[in-house]
Amino acid sequence: MNVLQQDRRYLLLLVSAVMNQKKVPAMSGSLMPWRTIYRLADINQVANLCWLGILGLSSEIDKEIKGLFYESYQRELKNVSGYQSAEEVLIWQLERKQIHFLILEGKDLRELYPQKEMRKMDCISILVPKGDLVRIDTIMRSMDYEPQENREDEGILYYKIPGIYVKFYDKIKFVNLKLERYFDSPVRMYSKKKGYRYLRCFDKEEAYLYMAGRAANDYALGRATVRTVLDFWLYEKAHKEELNWPYVDKVLKRHKILEFSERLLKLGDIWFQNGISSEMDIYNAMEAYILSKGEQGRQLSGKILPLLQDVADFYKRDRRREWMKREKEALFPPRDYMAGMFPVLKKFPWLYGLCCLLRLWRIWFSKVKQFFAEKRDQLKAKLTRKKDAEEAPPDSQEEHENNIRME
Repeated sequence: MNVLQQDRRYLLLLVSAVMNQKKVPAMSGSLMPWRTIYRLADINQVANLCWLGILGLSSEIDKEIKGLFYESYQRELKNVSGYQSAEEVLIWQLERKQIHFLILEGKDLRELYPQKEMRKMDCISILVPKGDLVRIDTIMRSMDYEPQENREDEGILYYKIPGIYVKFYDKIKFVNLKLERYFDSPVRMYSKKKGYRYLRCFDKEEAYLYMAGRAANDYALGRATVRTVLDFWLYEKAHKEELNWPYVDKVLKRHKILEFSERLLKLGDIWFQNGISSEMDIYNAMEAYILSKGEQGRQLSGKILPLLQDVADFYKRDRRREWMKREKEALFPPRDYMAGMFPVLKKFPWLYGLCCLLRLWRIWFSKVKQFFAEKRDQLKAKLTRKKDAEEAPPDSQEEHENNIRME
């Protein structure tokens, strides 16, 4: 086993031991690159969880690295109450403002874990109607949330000290367009959560399908982590007796992620319950693919998840969408920019469209004027050279005529 495999294996051993409340086998500190293990744990969003597994290994780990694991755990321990309080306030505000909403990712995911702080929380994700996004912005700013740049997806991100992140979506997006259409229902059409008027929720089958689709989406984009597998695996274990499996399997099969979801659950069994399989080559490839962020094991992964072939199309669509956005901004610039060019818009904003047309006409007229000016200058230069050639001595006149013909 090479060093990289050793790091990965010990990380998974740590997570498994914590989830099963077992003691982690001690290994010589000189043989374990703990800095690399911490980096792997942090990237895979389980560093806080791993702290509980290394408590009894104090003599084996460098104090600095142990401190990093401890800080990660303490951060999530503090975040438990912070995120819970933030979610309760958000629910209260959205209910008060009569906005239909559905929490895609929140405190319910932490309920799947033996201890809430074991699940790292990135943000609260909420689905709302598109027409309410302007009202959402006003509400969030009134609660001292600040808009943040979101480079991961199309969600609108807000941040509040001491470290609470909230994302709002007006649509559930997947690389798998068919699955995206499956969830393309108005928010108010989902089941109403008991005790609330505007808070909606998935039923158990919809929640399972959403988690399977999200896991497949992250896997296809090379963003899947150990936490991705753990969330999906724990949800299936918690609700497998209640789910309508014929319906779930039918939908997953129709959207070509049934085999992937089954194999991801089996991978969870192998990782977290010391399971075995006669097809370990596939699960080793999946493990390598997840822990290398899509750099290894891609060929076998593509066989169980055809969605991998659609990723190129996804990026192509994304680039086309960006190009169309730039073209739109070129034709119809922001209102503030237009108001600087046409002060009349400050008093009569309804003239925006007419001013955009006037701006485009000015640009077109300027380019036409420039084109004819260049042609005129070229013609003048040519006539000047011809006149000089006529006035030049006989020996040099032939040379000038040759130059004119070459031009």
